[in-house]
Amino acid sequence: MTLCVYVCMLMYVTLRTRYNFFIEDAQREGLRQVKERDGIPEAEQIRRAIDAWLEQKGVSKAALRRAPTRRKA
Repeated sequence: MTLCVYVCMLMYVTLRTRYNFFIEDAQREGLRQVKERDGIPEAEQIRRAIDAWLEQKGVSKAALRRAPTRRKA
């Protein structure tokens, strides 16, 4: 008797944009240390820091996710 199990996964995919920028050596080393200690990849650390900074500046994630409205011509 063969038992087949099918698993359906729904994945939430977010669109991302690539950015290139320079950071100081001390910042790079700090990111590496956190990755080694906590297992959080450098890119994820940077995304979290940007989210925290935007929240501090009063920009909500919900407002950023809303699709822009189109103007009628």
